[in-house]
Amino acid sequence: MRKRFSRLADVLKGTRKKSIAFVLIALAIAAGIAVYVGIQIHGMQKESLLLRGELNAQKATMEYNRYLLTRVDIVTMVGNKVENLIDLANGNVEIEDYLTDETNIIIATLDPDTTGLYGLINGAYLDGSGWEPDADYVASERPWYRQAAESGQQITFVDPYLDAQTNTVMMTVAKMLKDGESVLAMDVSLRPIQEIVENVSANTIGGQAFLLDGSGNVIAHSDRGELGKNYLEEPETAGGMIARRLFKDGDTQFEISTPTGNYTVYIHVLEGGWYSVSLIDSDAWHGPIHRTMFIFAAILTLIIAAIFAVFLRLTSKNTALQELHQRVDREEKRGDELQALSETDRMTGLKDRVSGERKANELIRSGSGGMFLELDIDQFKHINDTWGHQTGDAVIIAVADAIRSTFRTNDVVMRLGGDEFGVFAVGIVNREMGKAMVQRLFNRIAGLNIPEMKGQKVFVSVGAAICPEGKETSFHELYAIADKALYRSKKASGSKLTFG
Repeated sequence: MRKRFSRLADVLKGTRKKSIAFVLIALAIAAGIAVYVGIQIHGMQKESLLLRGELNAQKATMEYNRYLLTRVDIVTMVGNKVENLIDLANGNVEIEDYLTDETNIIIATLDPDTTGLYGLINGAYLDGSGWEPDADYVASERPWYRQAAESGQQITFVDPYLDAQTNTVMMTVAKMLKDGESVLAMDVSLRPIQEIVENVSANTIGGQAFLLDGSGNVIAHSDRGELGKNYLEEPETAGGMIARRLFKDGDTQFEISTPTGNYTVYIHVLEGGWYSVSLIDSDAWHGPIHRTMFIFAAILTLIIAAIFAVFLRLTSKNTALQELHQRVDREEKRGDELQALSETDRMTGLKDRVSGERKANELIRSGSGGMFLELDIDQFKHINDTWGHQTGDAVIIAVADAIRSTFRTNDVVMRLGGDEFGVFAVGIVNREMGKAMVQRLFNRIAGLNIPEMKGQKVFVSVGAAICPEGKETSFHELYAIADKALYRSKKASGSKLTFG
């Protein structure tokens, strides 16, 4: 053993200058690799943070608006009908019967927590749920009436409150009718909004989400302990800093530093003057990568030690480099996974055909019944030829937004390609329910205004196929049925629905 070490010392002594040069070169290469990998990993992680924050904000905003706009559409549609009944001199009994029918449909198909439609109409309080107020109840003094009266015929979002009937936090959507005295209102449960907030934040490391009204009040928050606070009254907290940047400076994307952490913030404006806020704790988000870099530094130390022993164990260097390449490969794969987060059509933000078909088939195989719709924009080639492809793209995007706003979060909405769209509406297993849902879509499309088309309306043709619960079928079979029905719809002028 002594002879072996003595021989090694002689070898090292004889190659001292070469060894020092080799070690210096090896250290420089290792340091360069460390800096490069560190920059790449940090850049990927920062891009991931920005992408996740933006995706969270977009997801929450889409679901908030879809939830609120559905309720706004109901109040608008029912309000128009009530105005027609008033114009036809129908009595309050007929109007209340209509409110009762609509309330029952809403509770059965859309919102079991709502207390229904009600209002002060033709000088009398009418309630679609059958609730009879106490003798001292004065409808014209209630917040839903006063705020609607102050805003004219615009839709009004009344401040949230705790409903005594349902023991849930509610808000009211109200509308002044065209007679200038009657007001129609509907209570909306905020429990789904709270669930959206919690779901958005639960899937993100260090993520939080909350909803503010125009006065800085917290409507919903992933931390329920924050509910009911007014962030404009809390200047030192993260919420207070965000509220000031939003309401005083008008910022919607920024970073803040607080004693509790550093945050990246995204804000989207919602219907009714509310604000969807998504924030991510940058320290918590970067924590895993910092730990990874620490491990990487430790590995680099081992590599340097292996370089000093290169004349003894050349294979140690190869092993260390192999471990380094594996780590870099894993980080590159993480980048690829982030790129694959979205399976959506780039133009419209809807699911593409592949992901939409896969999701629909999963629902069908699980026994879920529903209605499949195939939708096609009428005379789309004429639109492209007359006003250009940019106008055609604007029409596709507008129709996609109308579809997204009409259907629910658990429905599968996809772009099949070109000007064709598909929807699998879960739980819609009879034609009457399907017609009502598609009619809401037609109403929204009828209201589209594409400036380049100079007032010309957009129409769509729709083919539908009903899939009862538990039926053994597939997306392709439903698509074939709906496709045949679609071609029958296209023979009629205007927006048309045909069931296969």
